[in-house]
Amino acid sequence: MEKTVEWVARLACATLIAMTALPTHAQLMLAHEGHHSGDCAIKTGAFPVAFSAYEKPKGQLPPTHAFCDHVPEPGELHLTVDLTDPDSREIPIAVRLVMEGHGEGGHEIVSLPAKAYPSGSITFGANLEDLGQYALLLETEKDGKMTTAVRIPIHVGGGGGHGSHGGGIGATEIALLVGVAGIGAFLWSRRRPSAKAS
Repeated sequence: MEKTVEWVARLACATLIAMTALPTHAQLMLAHEGHHSGDCAIKTGAFPVAFSAYEKPKGQLPPTHAFCDHVPEPGELHLTVDLTDPDSREIPIAVRLVMEGHGEGGHEIVSLPAKAYPSGSITFGANLEDLGQYALLLETEKDGKMTTAVRIPIHVGGGGGHGSHGGGIGATEIALLVGVAGIGAFLWSRRRPSAKAS
């Protein structure tokens, strides 16, 4: 029993160390693996994708809260797009993030040149400073010009941030809970007198 408790404590400590030592991008990719819900699936374009926007936390903490089409507050975000169709990973895709309502094409916030994403994951950061409607556009070449293949709407504003997720917790909170519980169990097992001593 003691060996099991010690093993759990070591696993919890290793998890905490990994969460604090990994670069933010790697933490984002790990956290993103748990956010493939149907709500984030976009199937209305030329190819299907899954999308998540993560609030950039203060300090060195990893991203914990993921959103699909609604981000509660303006600020810095990590955006991820998973190319769920293997064929789409082989074609060059340009990425544009625009704020709509500013002329015909919208006000461009981020622009990434066309390239293939063989890993199937597009990840980048953006600062959405204003409330309003944004669109993430994935563009491919068609008849010699770039055209929108997938449009992902993102609404910013209206609240619902950290305190309003219906009680949901993120990857960091889970890791911290496991770590604290593991360390507590380890220390408790060390303080108990062994059966041989009694």
